[in-house]
Amino acid sequence: MKYALPIQNQRLSNHFSKAPQFLLFDSQTGKQQWLDIEVTEEARSEHHCGKKKTLLALLKQHQVDAVVVRNIGQSMLASLFSSGVKVFSSPAIHDIGNLSTTQLTPVTDMNYARPSAHKSAKPCAGHSACGHQDACCHKPVDNTKLKPRTLEKLQRVLKIHR
Repeated sequence: MKYALPIQNQRLSNHFSKAPQFLLFDSQTGKQQWLDIEVTEEARSEHHCGKKKTLLALLKQHQVDAVVVRNIGQSMLASLFSSGVKVFSSPAIHDIGNLSTTQLTPVTDMNYARPSAHKSAKPCAGHSACGHQDACCHKPVDNTKLKPRTLEKLQRVLKIHR
């Protein structure tokens, strides 16, 4: 199985999406590969989801089967689940070389995720322009209510009886 571990300062990063590096580890061959996460200006212009989209594409490109996390946001976890990537949680470790797959706990539901800091409870306006489906990068739709008098007028005009 090919694992991706988020790394910051030679340790397992506390936040999956914010890690500046990833260590790819193939448990069958023992091969390791380091990846520096570089975010393009175009990705940065997409607000908070640009780096996440880059990261998901990179994981797919390197055929990652599973990721190891300490903390992860709801949007990224949902994206990983929908991509078929297995997710494992790890205890705090200081030396990555001491990490064993026996220490990993499978993450199987969204309860493990933390609420995404830049998301709102309001629904999104949509992803038609960016083609981005899982992690929202748009401003929320404002839920407005009509004033009772305006509603009455509309009901009369549209001949709606309640």
